[in-house]
Amino acid sequence: MSDQTEETEFLQRRRSKLIGFIITEASAIGVLLLAGAFALSRLANSTLALSVNIVTIAAAAAVAMIPIIFFAIAPILPRED
Repeated sequence: MSDQTEETEFLQRRRSKLIGFIITEASAIGVLLLAGAFALSRLANSTLALSVNIVTIAAAAAVAMIPIIFFAIAPILPRED
C-alpha cells in the first residue's frame, strides 16, 4: 500500500472518530441540560424528582467519561512483520 493511501485512510478514521465524538458529546450535553432544567423545576411527585436527579447525575458522568473513552484509550494496532 502506498503512503498516500495509508495517510488518507488514517485521516478518514480520525475524522470519523471526531464526528462520532462530537455527536455523542452533544447528545449527552443535551440530555444533561434537559434533565437539569426538569430538576430545577418544582416537581410535585417525589418519585419523578428522584428519577430526574438520577438521569442528571448519569448524564453528567457520561459527559465526563466520553472524552476519555474516545481519546485516552489507545487503539490496538496490528504488528507489522
